[in-house]
Amino acid sequence: MPIRTIALGLCLALLGGGAAGAQEWVSTYTRHDYGKCRKAKPDAEGVSVHQCAGKNGIPVVWTAGDDSSSVDFSTRPVAETISDKAHFFEAGGTIEWRGPKGGRPQAAILRYATGQNVGKLDGSRLVVYRLAPGGVSCVIGSVDGRTGDANARARRLADEKAAGFRCGQDQRSER
Repeated sequence: MPIRTIALGLCLALLGGGAAGAQEWVSTYTRHDYGKCRKAKPDAEGVSVHQCAGKNGIPVVWTAGDDSSSVDFSTRPVAETISDKAHFFEAGGTIEWRGPKGGRPQAAILRYATGQNVGKLDGSRLVVYRLAPGGVSCVIGSVDGRTGDANARARRLADEKAAGFRCGQDQRSER
């Protein structure tokens, strides 16, 4: 019986199954004062667009209007809403970058203050983005930021889905 257990463990390790074959993902953080980043486009109709330098040269593009702000990553983001759970969003200033240890980030996690009414952002969502090769980015999904394990759940979503997530094709996850 012990020989069978050892053989099964070796097979899983060789095939990349389970934790034995998984590459370790790590977090790094950047902090941004978006309004101080260079203007990416001229203001039009009260909308302000600024571009900051992100991890490994990945552009962080902040768009802010009178009632909401959002962040995209790269110069080729997929046009989409952040979440169906709220109407108004305010992007937080700290970005958590996730990816293989020693490698380029494949995901970004950003906390948003959310709400149904302007001026009353009483919710929180952690939005997880896919940072695809070639400069494409999109939302993988989001988690309710008001739960005690929200950061761990957002990291798990990034780690499990980011590497293989196909922007514009795969369905997002709202947790």
